[in-house]
Amino acid sequence: MFNNKRAISPLFATILLIAFSVALGAVVMSWGESYIEEKAEFAKGVQEVSRGCNNVYFTILQVKATPQICRRGDTIEVFLDNGPNANIFNIQAKVVGTDDVSVVENILPKPLPKAGSDKATFAFAPVGGIRQVRLTPVIQSGRDIIYCPQRALKLEGINEC
Repeated sequence: MFNNKRAISPLFATILLIAFSVALGAVVMSWGESYIEEKAEFAKGVQEVSRGCNNVYFTILQVKATPQICRRGDTIEVFLDNGPNANIFNIQAKVVGTDDVSVVENILPKPLPKAGSDKATFAFAPVGGIRQVRLTPVIQSGRDIIYCPQRALKLEGINEC
């Protein structure tokens, strides 16, 4: 019964194994290529965000070594000065008080251009006595809005106007 059966030749078996290995390798490589491209795009985006925030440098204008920021009730007035490297799309303000924290988005009347200065006045929710005001710059990269907390200004000892 088994006398007329023949096995495949070793040469043909080797060719089949090589063809199967090449096909499997092609499938894995195409999957890996798309995976690596996706990771590279993500890393590029993170790098662009970091690079954009590293260009942000803004300060509070000072007159006779006194920062020009003051409080009028539940409103703060601040004079801002932007550095020469990046446009600031807007600024987020966090007012930390003895009773609460108030977050105010978009305190700028218009974007602050490179090497520009402007006054911002914003109202905040009652927080008790002010302990700290944190101003976080917001930049725009393409269509993305990016917060730069590493470049935030922290101000304490806010006086009445």
